[in-house]
Amino acid sequence: MSRKVARNALWNVAGTLASLAVGLVALPVLLHALGAARLGIFTLALGLIGFSGLLDLGLGRALTQTVSSALGSGRPRAAVAALVWHVLRLLVGFGLLWVLLLWWMVPLVVQHLFKLQGGLAGETIVGLRAVALSMPFALVATGAMGALEGLQEFRRVSTQRAALSVVQFGLPALVALWRPDVGWVIAALASSRVLSAVVWVRGLRRVLPRLPGDRHQREDLHHLLHFGGWLSVSNLIGPLMDYADRFYLASVFPPAGVAHYTVPYDSATKLTALPRTALNAVFPALAQAQTKPGEAERLLRTATMATVALVLPPILIAAIFAKPLLDLWLGSAFAATSIPIFELLLQGIFINACAYLPFILLQAHARSDMTAKLHVLEFPLFIVLLVLAVHTYGLLGAALAWSLRVTVDAVLLYWAASRLLIEQRGSLVTAAALLVTGSVGLAAATYSEDAMLKTVIALSLLLGCAGIATRLLWQWWRPNAAALEKKP
Repeated sequence: MSRKVARNALWNVAGTLASLAVGLVALPVLLHALGAARLGIFTLALGLIGFSGLLDLGLGRALTQTVSSALGSGRPRAAVAALVWHVLRLLVGFGLLWVLLLWWMVPLVVQHLFKLQGGLAGETIVGLRAVALSMPFALVATGAMGALEGLQEFRRVSTQRAALSVVQFGLPALVALWRPDVGWVIAALASSRVLSAVVWVRGLRRVLPRLPGDRHQREDLHHLLHFGGWLSVSNLIGPLMDYADRFYLASVFPPAGVAHYTVPYDSATKLTALPRTALNAVFPALAQAQTKPGEAERLLRTATMATVALVLPPILIAAIFAKPLLDLWLGSAFAATSIPIFELLLQGIFINACAYLPFILLQAHARSDMTAKLHVLEFPLFIVLLVLAVHTYGLLGAALAWSLRVTVDAVLLYWAASRLLIEQRGSLVTAAALLVTGSVGLAAATYSEDAMLKTVIALSLLLGCAGIATRLLWQWWRPNAAALEKKP
């Protein structure tokens, strides 16, 4: 099981790396074609698309957990297929309702939240209404991808995601070069969601076809709706906390100023895409292993070490070389304001990446209610902190508030998981120790003014991560080597 999970994680990471490469190429093109103000609007549209994940009412993620646990407990595959296709039909209906609501809300958001006027407001309304029209397709794509992950079809998911990322970022870049109208560019982004739905549904139909006469089991549907109900609370509050900073900044600063925050924010948070996609391969395996504490313990310990070894080196390198990297990528004029924001966000990025481990562990054990309750507790505190920090420190204050918020979130998640899942407490303590060590070392390497000390800390962290990676590779290679030796 662990080798299969590792292969799935590698496929996920490969697909994410391809997506990141396309985004890195597309962003400077968009900046050159659109300018800072329109790029700020485009990144806000990306935020709205990320926020739209809540509109599936948690059913996409619930499908992953329910499909995994149902197959792990011996449910017939035909009954699982009937459940999945029933949920996809529900998502189409939800999507149509959201189209009507979002179409009406777009002008209010543009004029009163973003405070845009004139031609730029008109362009933004056109683009965001295109996003609204794409909503049914987006929800179906989310559900189909969730079901494929529950089936552990990660090779298919990763290759399709990589191919679709070329369209998602490449098409807006081409449109921007042809016509630097942010409405058309956002509409191009929305149209890629239609293609995504077609691709994901066709892929699901190949591996989990719905046969006439199949019926899903009522208890599976009840479990899915209960899990998805609590998850929808997290899906509402989580994106609000993730994107509240940029939307609040949009109400205080002009779009060009917001871009100095959103661009480093999006760039920094993309570094968490690697551990998150890797851990998404662990999530269905943990859900299947609920009745096997020993197997779950091994998976969790391996995932802990892999997360640190995977995410800390790129974040450390990005923090140390923030200035030359941003100067080269976006130009010195744009980067000057963004560098301290980028450095501060990277501190929170590492903590947030490690906090994803107890998050998926709780949800794999169907405790989406606990993660939702923690988000309800954190949200009002974060909003107060955000307003105070932005009022005091401006754009840098938003980065400070976000980083402090994810730190509190990590502490609460590790506490809740160790309290509720006693069998995994040892692995969670190990994960927390690695998180603290890595966070302290990262901060010291980023902000130390002593060049020698900075170098020593950075090399120590990189060597430690290399040691962890070597150990994991040895664990992977040793069983395969033994199997090869047994062959005649």
